[in-house]
Amino acid sequence: MNIKLKHLLENIVPFLILGIGIALLIGFFIMFSYILFWGLIIGLVLWGLTFVKNLFLSGMHPKKPPEKTKGRIIEHSDKD
Repeated sequence: MNIKLKHLLENIVPFLILGIGIALLIGFFIMFSYILFWGLIIGLVLWGLTFVKNLFLSGMHPKKPPEKTKGRIIEHSDKD
């Protein structure tokens, strides 16, 4: 009886390891899906708030055209 039990345990260990690996893989996939889902929800809310803010507040502060700065360019050579 002891030999049969030892033989059974030798055969079942690889299947247990495979089962645990598959369970971990499925668990990680589910956790990643939740993180992805909540990331999309939070990103859409932030984008919506920014869109509404720009929609209502963009007319209050008219944009000035960028001023061109006057200056000079000093050319030099990088000879050491």
